[in-house]
Amino acid sequence: MSIKKPPIRARWMVTRLEVAAIVVVLVITIGGLVASIQDAVQLGEAINLKLTENLIVNLDIANLQRDVLITRADVLRLLVEPEGDTSKVISRFSFAKVQITNLASKTKDNSLAQYVFASEDLPLIQSLEANVPIMDAMIKDLKKADLAQRSAILTEMDKKLAEMEAQIKIIIDRHAANQREAMAHTRDSLRVSQTTSLGTASVVLLMGLVLAFVFRRGLLSRLNQAMEADRLKSQLLTSVSHELRTPINAIQGYSQLLLENVYGELAEEQRTTLRRVQLNTTQLQGMVNNLLDRAQLEQGKLTLRNSPFSPADFLESSHAALNILATSKGLTLTREIAPDVPPTLSGDVLRLQQILFNLTSNALKFTEKGGVHARIFLPDATHWALEVSDTGIGIPEDAQPQVFAPFWQVDSSATREYRGSGLGLSIVKQLSDLMGGVITLKSQPGQGSTFTIVFPLEKTA
Repeated sequence: MSIKKPPIRARWMVTRLEVAAIVVVLVITIGGLVASIQDAVQLGEAINLKLTENLIVNLDIANLQRDVLITRADVLRLLVEPEGDTSKVISRFSFAKVQITNLASKTKDNSLAQYVFASEDLPLIQSLEANVPIMDAMIKDLKKADLAQRSAILTEMDKKLAEMEAQIKIIIDRHAANQREAMAHTRDSLRVSQTTSLGTASVVLLMGLVLAFVFRRGLLSRLNQAMEADRLKSQLLTSVSHELRTPINAIQGYSQLLLENVYGELAEEQRTTLRRVQLNTTQLQGMVNNLLDRAQLEQGKLTLRNSPFSPADFLESSHAALNILATSKGLTLTREIAPDVPPTLSGDVLRLQQILFNLTSNALKFTEKGGVHARIFLPDATHWALEVSDTGIGIPEDAQPQVFAPFWQVDSSATREYRGSGLGLSIVKQLSDLMGGVITLKSQPGQGSTFTIVFPLEKTA
């Protein structure tokens, strides 16, 4: 007579509930492993993106937008002055045509298109490519046309350029949105990784030292990969920002020398062009400074260098830098120092100038009528305050708590009217906190906004 062996569950003396618990633990373990592998693969893909090609393509698109805008501006000028020289339109569109050709060739590179272009970009780029021969034909007609025919041709060219401009804007906005989505995806991946790590750690304790060793190796590998990705991002951001500063400063310096007639007298049209160059490089320099400071703040490397400074000189320097932008929009840019403010204050004047530059340029961007006013005053005996007010579009009350969040904008849609990276106010808030300041916002839609930062008043020698 054979003896029937008891079931494994009975031999191990475990209950049905314990068996179910073990199965659940195993499922969680396997699920955690799968999630960890997926996250590691996603992080690896983010690290291995062709960053250089991405930067080059973005620069090509930005150059194309600039050339189309300048071409359209020359067309509009000829509509007002029909007897003007058409050579500028022809030469400028030749630059745009080169950019379109380069952009179209890159979309045919599958390895590049996979990382840089969205599927929605391809028909837009094809449409831009198809518009090139149409514009060439119009330019040929313009060369042969008499004054009576020029107006109709220029009007049609303006319509076609406006269409191209809108298509380029959609591509640029989509690229910006894709970059924000990639950042959000990386952040979410890290959160999932943290959750997975906690679950896996619990399973490791139950499964024994062997499983603990295996899981720990996997988690450490993923953690090192995530840290390396963050380091590479910060290093790239810092390197690109530093490399951009040198040519920007050179452009500003040489254009100022030209405006001061160092190399000879300039025509008024040439001076107007140089002022536009200075305006755009000033705005670009502000964006580069914000990107660099963002990276330094994230790494905890930004330090303050406090010293005495003159409030009058402080306001004047920002006024001189941004008055061109205000004048170009038909706005007034004013400043004021309260009578009781001492002639010398103490602080990191470079960081304070960056705060004032960001607040003022942001106010000018969102103001169409009226002006922007900067003021320094003493709210009490132990503090001094910097205030920037405008007569712009204002900020809805429900959106005001988020205005200091990095990369956040009230309107973040692809068709938004006001451009920008969404870093300016975030940098202002972080620098203010670093200096011990408190920033407040008062705003009503349609009536403007007022930003006030109160700093401790330090005695100067």
